[in-house]
Amino acid sequence: MSRAYFHFLSPQRMPWLLIAVTLLSGTVYAREPAAQKPTILTLVPEYIEHVTANFNPFSHAVMPTAHEFIFEPLIIFNSFQNNKPVYRLATGYQLDEDLKGITFTLRQGVTWSDGKPFTAADVVYSFLLAQKKPNLDSHGIRPWIQSVRQIGNNQVYIKLTQPNALIAYTLVLQPIVPKHQWEKVDDPLTFTNPEPIGTGPFTQIEQLNADGYLQCRNPRYWQAEQLQIDCLHYPKVTNNDDFIARIAQGEFDWAGSFIPDIERHYASYSPDYNYWQPPASTISLLFNFKTAQPQLRALFQQRAFRRAISMAVQRQLLIDIAAFGQGVPSEFASGMSQRFERWADPITTEKYRPYITYNPDLARERLDTLGVLDRDQDGWRELPSGQPLLLTIMTPKGWSDFNTTAQLLSEMLADIGLRTQTLQVEFDQFVEQMTHADYTLALTNYPEGLTPFNYFKLGFDSTYQAPQYPRYAMHFYRDPQIDALLARFPIAATAHQRLSIIRELDSLVASQQITVPLYNSVQFYQYNTQRFTGWFHQDNPVANPVVWPQNPERLLHVLALRPKTETALPE
Repeated sequence: MSRAYFHFLSPQRMPWLLIAVTLLSGTVYAREPAAQKPTILTLVPEYIEHVTANFNPFSHAVMPTAHEFIFEPLIIFNSFQNNKPVYRLATGYQLDEDLKGITFTLRQGVTWSDGKPFTAADVVYSFLLAQKKPNLDSHGIRPWIQSVRQIGNNQVYIKLTQPNALIAYTLVLQPIVPKHQWEKVDDPLTFTNPEPIGTGPFTQIEQLNADGYLQCRNPRYWQAEQLQIDCLHYPKVTNNDDFIARIAQGEFDWAGSFIPDIERHYASYSPDYNYWQPPASTISLLFNFKTAQPQLRALFQQRAFRRAISMAVQRQLLIDIAAFGQGVPSEFASGMSQRFERWADPITTEKYRPYITYNPDLARERLDTLGVLDRDQDGWRELPSGQPLLLTIMTPKGWSDFNTTAQLLSEMLADIGLRTQTLQVEFDQFVEQMTHADYTLALTNYPEGLTPFNYFKLGFDSTYQAPQYPRYAMHFYRDPQIDALLARFPIAATAHQRLSIIRELDSLVASQQITVPLYNSVQFYQYNTQRFTGWFHQDNPVANPVVWPQNPERLLHVLALRPKTETALPE
């Protein structure tokens, strides 16, 4: 146990920490007065096969409790309150009049968890890391930064390579790390950072083993009076079946995973078991335009083939069976979320609606026209060359809704004569294979954004097809016109111009049928009121409530939680 953690626990409370850490291997209830035991919040932000002491915020293998909880951001933009800024390490920002630079004013009096002062030099260093080392730039910050410099004691000025009215939304995603620690690291990409130093509320890693870990209070957190939780407990959860069995027993306080028939298999078990499902982004089928099979690659290049696949899909059936009714069929052929309906041009929506509507007869006609025929009359179509045609749909192992969706898609494509198999791989392997174009077809979801720009940028900007970026654009389809529109959006001076650009993107992506949008999912969010109050929910929609690592607003949620007077430690 680290010495720093003992600083915030009185001698009377220390024994209760020892009891609490046995949560990682057994069942314990504490019955002593609440004032003498640490308050532990058990959360499941994602599934994982191996728990490792990796708290490097630049690593793809980082533990999902590092961002926000260890490395606090400069600003959190609240998507549930019209992107209102909630200032954290920064207390304000100012764009230059020509939109070619931005100044952040930093909060004074903040210290790192090791006692060293947080300074503007730390912020400058963190942004220069992204600028100088492309492999560390997972948020696409580097192309925007021309230079970074400190102004006075508490300001940082970033000169941009080109005007960008919305650059603050992107820059605040950059992890801010302590210069005095990281400047001594030989390779920031492979460094695992097992003993992290941060400014966030939970920086002390305790009792890490194969089953999980405790992440406990930063003894020097700048907003300590707001924080009512002593530790986060992250238990290893390997897959959806494992998750469902354990959440039904009340083990987790805060989670965000798919539960089939959630009323029956979760909410009905206890009045303390609650959920809220705000609308989320699209789940889509991706084609690998760089697949190593030349004939298959040539087929994927045919828009008629992609549309045939799309018209073979019974979207409502996918929702009813795979998602247990939790979602709605895709409305936009571009895959833009229904959340942004006001951004869509109704004419474009109706123009391309037929291509995301179930029409197997027209799908078969398209395949016939392409020469994808069943020449040997065995019930399966062959490639135009006559060679066998086999499609493989890859999904992450343990993602039961994705896996079921893939199985249903396989059956639907069989109905139009396409032989398809499914492939489930561990999530790390899933990402690795997509990154290196080692797949045929795959399913993916997309992170939430403050505007539709985030979806189009992450999903279709060719810049994001480099290894350091997430999987969303790893279909490897490139279109200079899309890239140009994406480059124009941030520098658009007016809301009308930005609306026009989004509508052009919507039309262009829809017209090409780059992916096959399946259905709009919901944000999976479950919370247990047995031990804590202050949860965000439909009647208390303070901010985005999900616990996923892609959601910076989860920090606001943690700060809002309060333990109940009679609190039993979770099983």
